[in-house]
Amino acid sequence: MKYNQLHAGPRCEIITLSDQPTPRKENEMRELTEAAKAAKAIRSELKKAFPSIKFRVRSSNYAGGNSVDIGWTNGPTSDSVEEITKKYQYGHFDGMVDMYEYSNSREDIPQARFVFASRTLTDEVKAAKKAEIAEHYGIEDPSDDTQWYKVFSRWPQEVIYRELQNQVLEGVAA
Repeated sequence: MKYNQLHAGPRCEIITLSDQPTPRKENEMRELTEAAKAAKAIRSELKKAFPSIKFRVRSSNYAGGNSVDIGWTNGPTSDSVEEITKKYQYGHFDGMVDMYEYSNSREDIPQARFVFASRTLTDEVKAAKKAEIAEHYGIEDPSDDTQWYKVFSRWPQEVIYRELQNQVLEGVAA
C-alpha cells in the first residue's frame, strides 16, 4: 500500500489529477480576448517590420481594462515601434480630468486600452557608448561620476541613455 492509500482511510476514494475530467474538449479552442487579439496582430506587424528582432508581446486583462506590453533588446527605437503599435490603443488617459478618453477607437482592428513599448539596452551597448563619449569629451576616468557631472551637469547614466534613446541598434536576433 502506498502512503496516500494508507492515510486515506477505507471509505475515501483516491483521485489523481489524470482522473479529473477536462473542462474543455480536446479540439475546442478558447476565444481570445480583445487584448490577446491585439497582441497577436502587433506581434505579426512587428515581425514584418523588424524581422531580425525578437519581440516579447504579452496581453493582460484586469478589472480596469486591458493592456499589451511589448519588450525587445537593442534594435529599433521606441518611437519607431510605437509608430506601428499606436493604432492598437483605442484611447488615452487624461490626467487633468482623471478620465480615459476613447480618441482612437477603430472597428477594423483589435485594440487594447493601453499599449506599452519598452526597449532594453544591453550592458555591452551602454559600456561601449560610455567609452565613446568619455573619449570624445576627454573624460580621463569614465568610472568617476563627478567628471561626467562637471562636463555635462548630468550623471553618466542619463547622458548614455539620452545618446542611445534615438539610436537604432543591432538587435538580439529572433
